[in-house]
Parts: sequence; structure tokens; C-alpha cells
Amino acid sequence: MNGFRADSGIFTVTGADGIRIGVIGREANTVDYSKTDEARRDEKALLGSRTGIPEEHIIMLEQVHQDHIVIIDNPPKENRLAHAPADGMITNIPGICLVIRTADCVPVYAYDPVRKILGAAHSGWKGCHLEIARKLIDMMAEQFHCTRGDIEVFILPSIGPHSYIVGEDVASLFPDSVVERREQLYLDLWRSVEESLLRGGIRDEHIYTTGICTLQKSADFYSYRNGDSGRNLNFAFMLPRRAGGGVSGFSLKE
Repeated sequence: MNGFRADSGIFTVTGADGIRIGVIGREANTVDYSKTDEARRDEKALLGSRTGIPEEHIIMLEQVHQDHIVIIDNPPKENRLAHAPADGMITNIPGICLVIRTADCVPVYAYDPVRKILGAAHSGWKGCHLEIARKLIDMMAEQFHCTRGDIEVFILPSIGPHSYIVGEDVASLFPDSVVERREQLYLDLWRSVEESLLRGGIRDEHIYTTGICTLQKSADFYSYRNGDSGRNLNFAFMLPRRAGGGVSGFSLKE
């Protein structure tokens, strides 16, 4: 991957062939997350206006901090505010936009450019402990016959290892991802996810981490630990193919 580009509050991964992947941050998203149903309608409208994707094809979950993963293998016919109570999803359909909302938790996207399969996971400390990122890879391999060595994974902005202070109860679950500084315990969720992905068969060079901390960069991204009520809208979708083999006109709107 080439990098992470910012434009008017929308941050996109550059160099990802066949997909659009990024996050709508604080500047572009002024929706108050505390107004649940109204917020979800507004978030879908915002995503639709920015991506050009019909709102019924923008998939959000009722994120519950567990490891349930759903498969979306048919285009939705209804514009549902929440597809299912789950924290992961996989699709083989181009033009289906997978959305993970975060305000410090880790958004993980996995893409198989060979078989054209896209997955997404919401991984806070509970999701990391349950290894939802590895389970996402396992399901892509088992259900869609993806070759693990082909899959590329993107870890988008989330709370970083120098910001995430946890108690001993949480720290005890991550013996290899916690350091102590100034009598405080800091959990490295990025490392936890990366190590889980490596155990799942992902190649090290296929793991792309932005390295952007939502708390340190709270001017650009919402952070729960900063007291924010908004959410970062992480998104990804596969580009539909033209009949002649080229990529169709789906792109982020300026």
C-alpha cells in the first residue's frame, strides 16, 4: 500500500487495488452518535453522499463487542439501520459498503484480491481477546476458499499503544501486548491484532497499519477517551467491474 491520504475529513488508503477503504473523521462527520436511530440514518446518508453507494447497500452492524461474524452474500433489498448484532462481516459482492463505527476500538479490514472477498471486524479489547480478526480470516478461508497468503489486512486509526491505559484485569489478558510506564499499564491493541493475524496465516508484509492514534489525533478523529459522542465511520467496498474488465465509476465523491 502507498499510504493514507486526508481530504476534507475523509482519510483513504492509497494504492489498494480493486477496493476503496478509509474513514470519515471528525471534520466530515458531525453526527451525534448518542441519538441512536437518527444518528444511523444520518450516517448512512453521509456515507451514501460521499461514496455514491445506495444506502441499502451500506451495511452497519449492532456492534456488541463479541466475535460473531455474518456473511452478506445477497444484496440487501431494504435500507436497514443495523444488519445484525455482530462485530464482523464478509461479502463477495462488489459495491456493498461494510461500515465499522469506532471511537478508539480497532477497525480491521481484510481483502482477498484474488477471489475478491472483503471482510471487516470491530475489535476493541474484548474483540482482541476473542481474536475476532483471526476468526475473520478463518471464515474467509473456510467459507470462500481464500488463500491466507493472498489476503491483505488494513488496521485503521484507533487508540495507540502510548495512549491506552488499562487496569490489571484487562492487562492480564494480554501478557505480550502490555508495557508499564510511570506506574501505568498500556495496552497495544495494534500488536495484539497483528500477532493474531500472523497466527491466522497472514503474511507480515500484507498487514498495513496506519499507526494513527485516535486519542493523540483527536482533532481529526473521534475518541471515546477524549469524551466525544461522535463516531468515526470506517468503510470499505469492492469496486464493481465493467463488462470489459475495467473498474466501474464508483469512487469517493469530493
